[in-house]
Amino acid sequence: MGSLIKQITLKVANERDSELEACEVLDTFAKKCDFLPESIDEMRLAFIEALINAKEHAPKNLPEGGETDVQTSFLYDGENLTILVRDFGQGFNPTQVEKPDIKKKLKSANKRGWGLMLMEKLMDGVEISSFPPSGTLIKMVKKRIKIDPPESGDLIRERKRIERLKYILGSFIDLSSFLCQNRDLETGLRSMLRILLGTLGVSRGAIYIVDATHHDALHCIVDIKLRAKEKFPQIRLSPADLGTLSTLENLEVSSAIARLCPDFFQTFTKEEAEQVYLLKADAEVLGILVLGARFRLEDNEAYDGDLLSTLSRNISSAINTFRLMEQLKSANAELDTRVKELSAVREASQSISSELEIENLPFTVERIFQNVMKIGKFSLALHDPSENRYSLCQTGRDLPQVLDLWSSPISRYVIQKMTPLFVPDVTREKRFQFPRAKNYLTPSFIVIPVVVQEEVLGLVNLTDRTDGQALTERDFHLAQLLCAQLGIALKNANLYKLGITDGLTHLYTQHYLKMRLAQEISRLRRIKSPLSLIIMDMDGFRALNEAHGDFVGDQVLSKVSNIIKRQIRFNDIPCRCGGEKFAIILPDTNLKGAVIAAEKLRTAIETNKILHQATELKVTASFGVAAFDINMSLEQFLDAAERQLREAKAKGGNMVWGLTEGDEAK
Repeated sequence: MGSLIKQITLKVANERDSELEACEVLDTFAKKCDFLPESIDEMRLAFIEALINAKEHAPKNLPEGGETDVQTSFLYDGENLTILVRDFGQGFNPTQVEKPDIKKKLKSANKRGWGLMLMEKLMDGVEISSFPPSGTLIKMVKKRIKIDPPESGDLIRERKRIERLKYILGSFIDLSSFLCQNRDLETGLRSMLRILLGTLGVSRGAIYIVDATHHDALHCIVDIKLRAKEKFPQIRLSPADLGTLSTLENLEVSSAIARLCPDFFQTFTKEEAEQVYLLKADAEVLGILVLGARFRLEDNEAYDGDLLSTLSRNISSAINTFRLMEQLKSANAELDTRVKELSAVREASQSISSELEIENLPFTVERIFQNVMKIGKFSLALHDPSENRYSLCQTGRDLPQVLDLWSSPISRYVIQKMTPLFVPDVTREKRFQFPRAKNYLTPSFIVIPVVVQEEVLGLVNLTDRTDGQALTERDFHLAQLLCAQLGIALKNANLYKLGITDGLTHLYTQHYLKMRLAQEISRLRRIKSPLSLIIMDMDGFRALNEAHGDFVGDQVLSKVSNIIKRQIRFNDIPCRCGGEKFAIILPDTNLKGAVIAAEKLRTAIETNKILHQATELKVTASFGVAAFDINMSLEQFLDAAERQLREAKAKGGNMVWGLTEGDEAK
């Protein structure tokens, strides 16, 4: 190099892809200093890495051309070329590392450190100095190699080429890991493309990604150019075209792209778009890599096809891994949301189930819906079976106490179908009219029947989230879970209020017998399922009481009730009707099955030994069995079973009697 220029200083914009301009200056400067092309490539690779790290730590969102832009200088003293890269960020804390060398900083830094080891490997000397809080200076030195004898030049060039390629791949692997840890896809791919273009001395490059939604479009998400003005356009390829590309073994697909999308190469010069490489994972096309011409056009140096194919695979792997990581993050987020929802339901269940006072239950439930789902408007209507109407519970809203829900098409539909209803947008709902929709803050609402054992105990209406968002399918699912818990709580509260269990036998009371029979009859009329009833009476119980006293009589009743509970099925309903009389409701059971069940119970009572003061008490019972007929009322059903019981008693007791019209005694 002549004596006129031995130093060049320039600024690199922090917010722009300006590395290529800086690399071109370095390329020209080093060539005039008589450095070998292989040495220039090594310097360019280290320089790109230093620039990326400097720009990463430089101040952001400041006007271009300011004092805080990254500053770069090239100095040549006749033997060594020194590269200085200075950023004006915060710098690093020297107290956190024992020795301020690259390896220590790589281990201690939060991001990618102050430079990869390839800077140290590719250059003959590297120093990093920090001036907190005013930035960092990276100094790299490269000695000019003199080839002596000349024939050893090819060997040196090949060795350096292999080392350079090894470190390029290492940098890509590091970037792939970095991309999946804490960056978006575009940022990571931009860093990869910077290294690729800068180290290979390429004037322009772009990475296209297949649109995840519209698979016929490839979007250019990264486009780095030296002097070109036009942006690369969107590419449209049919699924068949993508299928054709996926079958190609050679990743260099310039001719295939020219055939499938001829307008692309007609728009740009060869300098801007010379080579196209396919990015794919397994048989799926992920995108393409577009490369322009080299800086040193006069050298007529061809692309290294094997290297670019390898780098394309690395980019493909990074894209695919990033997508898999995003899917994993999404799945984890979904799982986390579900866990939180289930936890909320569990806590809500505990809170609801602990409230046995039915008058307080609506306030508890309203608070839960507000806390868990951010519901702004909540109402709960409970069924009054005596008048077959739904009364609105008093909560925080100013609502009438009684509403004729049967006159509302929506409420009638939900009650009759026993099906929850979610309307995302009332303006698009065709089944129902919404006269009060103008009062909604959002056009969505949810109506859920509180169903327990085929009975609609209440109706929950939800509208308007407090955060202003519309109700979603997830809200609908969560509301159903909460209403399921509400149904159990309502049932428990009703049982608690009515006092439906008998204190002595712990069987259901006669009041519950009639209520449950009414429910089962209602269910039977809908699903046409059989229903039977057993009424039993202890034989000679009055004489036993007179002979041994009421205390012994109570003991006998308690033991008989235990026998009943052991002998019947889980879904059978045992009740004490008063005194020594019991009844058992047998859902889904015809007369024959009920007679068999009664006979089994009769035998168990007769053969069970009940002792009093070492004396065995003879205890038996008589049974009347009836099967429900669709034309019967509840009272007629009870009377039918009572008639069979009287017949069993009249025949001498300790027997089962079951009749329907035309049947013989059993």
